[in-house]
Amino acid sequence: MTRLRHRPAIEEEDASALKLGIEFNHAGCLLISEVKYLLENRDKDAPDTAVYNKTLEYVKTFAKFNTTDSASAVRETLRREPNLTQFETAQIANLCPADAEEAKSIVPRQVHNFAFHHFSSKSTMIVYKPSSMKFRP
Repeated sequence: MTRLRHRPAIEEEDASALKLGIEFNHAGCLLISEVKYLLENRDKDAPDTAVYNKTLEYVKTFAKFNTTDSASAVRETLRREPNLTQFETAQIANLCPADAEEAKSIVPRQVHNFAFHHFSSKSTMIVYKPSSMKFRP
């Protein structure tokens, strides 16, 4: 008699619960501004492919921070929020919400009572201006 083994259940992907698939479980997340810097400062000649050129055009259009110092400052500010994942940190930094309520709508998980109570009450909100990046206490 053969014995049937139970296969482990494949986890359903669900972005609203941060279940992005096994390949993303340990992946780091970059800000769009960081990707722009990396693409513009390649050691070798950049490939002249449609994908590369479209990616570069995208990051130039949507990068919020003009310097690596600005992007680093935002990343460090958000990294202090212990309840945010790398993905959520990147979402907030890339979209630059105007206030805590908008930030809550960006983060799909139910960490709002923890991170954003703290975030909105004492921390720094990111204010995006097209020509610069400023912090508002």
